[in-house]
Amino acid sequence: MKYIHHHFVRLSIILGLFISLLASGCKKNDPNVLTGDTNIPLTQKDSVTNVYFTVNGSSLPGTTVKIISNDNGMVTYGATTDLSSYPDSIKTALATMVPQMISYYNPQHVTFNINGTILTIRISIKVTSEGMQNYFVDGQPWTVRYADGIGTNYTVKRANGNILTATVTEKTGVDDWPYGFYYIKTSKIEYNAPSDDPVLSKVTYRVNHKFGLVYLKAEGKNGKVLELSLFPYYVM
Repeated sequence: MKYIHHHFVRLSIILGLFISLLASGCKKNDPNVLTGDTNIPLTQKDSVTNVYFTVNGSSLPGTTVKIISNDNGMVTYGATTDLSSYPDSIKTALATMVPQMISYYNPQHVTFNINGTILTIRISIKVTSEGMQNYFVDGQPWTVRYADGIGTNYTVKRANGNILTATVTEKTGVDDWPYGFYYIKTSKIEYNAPSDDPVLSKVTYRVNHKFGLVYLKAEGKNGKVLELSLFPYYVM
């Protein structure tokens, strides 16, 4: 009986170790498990990023985005902008297209409001030293890692079963992207929107291991092209 007991204990330990290794292996290979340091210069509370806009090549007044909180890597950003100096066409587009996009993609951790001419936006995404993870599609994690090479696909499965894919299409490993007064390395990621997306046809963005998201281009089905350049000067 004593022998059987010891044999059972050893077997239980072996099975436990096997299950633990299997579980850790699955976690490691999960494309939407984002590891890395969460307490980095890019994610410090009260830090401010400058954002500059162009629409079809014409510059618009910029704004700032402030980090409201950092909860173990879940970083909440807030921006408040007075739209009174923007063209009426831009204000109309914001008031109609953003709600359409929110209805279509059903994001989590995103709030958007226009009160008179005051636009208020708040979003939360996960940011670490390894990459970024948003929840803009049905609240599902959609992850980008700075170290990933050309051809890497980032996918998210929608509640309706459809799969959306963004792909790393450029990564030279050279400081060739103009950024302020110098050049940085970036990864270029492209996303082609589904045909039933009411607003977007394509989104292209660039990320950097130090500055995070540095550029975004949204091409609309109405022919408008919005470009954003982001400068977190506090990291420089």
